[in-house]
Amino acid sequence: MRWPSSNPRSAPAIRASRSRSSRAASTTTRSSSRSSSAVSRVTRSFAVVTDSTADLPDEWRDRYDIEVVPLKVIFGKETFRDRVDMTDEEFFRRLAASSTLPTTSAPSPGEFAEVYRKLARDHDGCISIHIGAKLSATAEAARIGAQAVEGFRVSVIDSQSVSMPIAFLCRVAAESETLGEAIAAVEQRVPKCRVLALLDTLRYLEMGGRLSRAGAMIGTMLDLKPLLLVAEDATIKPVDRVRTRSRAIPRMIEFFRSEQPVEYVAVMHAEAKEEAERIAAGLHKEFPDHEIPIGQIGSVLGTHAGPQALGIVYIKK
Repeated sequence: MRWPSSNPRSAPAIRASRSRSSRAASTTTRSSSRSSSAVSRVTRSFAVVTDSTADLPDEWRDRYDIEVVPLKVIFGKETFRDRVDMTDEEFFRRLAASSTLPTTSAPSPGEFAEVYRKLARDHDGCISIHIGAKLSATAEAARIGAQAVEGFRVSVIDSQSVSMPIAFLCRVAAESETLGEAIAAVEQRVPKCRVLALLDTLRYLEMGGRLSRAGAMIGTMLDLKPLLLVAEDATIKPVDRVRTRSRAIPRMIEFFRSEQPVEYVAVMHAEAKEEAERIAAGLHKEFPDHEIPIGQIGSVLGTHAGPQALGIVYIKK
């Protein structure tokens, strides 16, 4: 496949939730657009909550009024709220310079309870969709927090996934008429969520203990690029190891073709926006009926994937 160099209108580049400082800086320039977009904001009797690992686009968060609870990213003795105190760009700069992997921690049950209490003032109930329980304690913290809020129905969903498949689930929920319909629609799609990730380096798998030092050295010498799939129940499966990035990207696309049909698809990247745009443009030519957004990989997936990682994330039909 030949990739066009231009950024197509059909594949808009979107950033997931920005830091508080960047939001403040753009308040003046976006005030008019926010006031006009508020007219088209989706209103519901129930609330939708997720966490920062969903890589939720700003546009979707604003339009669907989705509440995002941040995880925490820990570099040594410093703790940051994901995408609040630290942007994605800052995270990957620190990651590249660090000799040890950062860690992440789930929001506390108390933080979730505070969010649910606030939402209970204006909503009849809530669907709360989170990173897979095998990958984080976030969903469990949400369940405990929900139990502390009496008289407010909270349905906590383990997405069994990470990154933008969770954002797609949030969008499905937000477009549902009732809380019951939202729960049913999301639960139906959870087993169909996929994250297909192409790693540029084996360094972060080695640092995380998922690969031996010898294996990493051999892989680096051979310029091997691992292709991994996060499938049902947040299980990480190796798909292939391809020599050189130029060969690995077509292999990733080839695997995605074999997964058809899909309902939703996005292209994700870790500081590799131009390549992501070319991939999205090529996919849109093959699948013109799909909206194919482009987003930045966040800290949880980025910790193990590393800078320059690419991904095609999707929900199968």
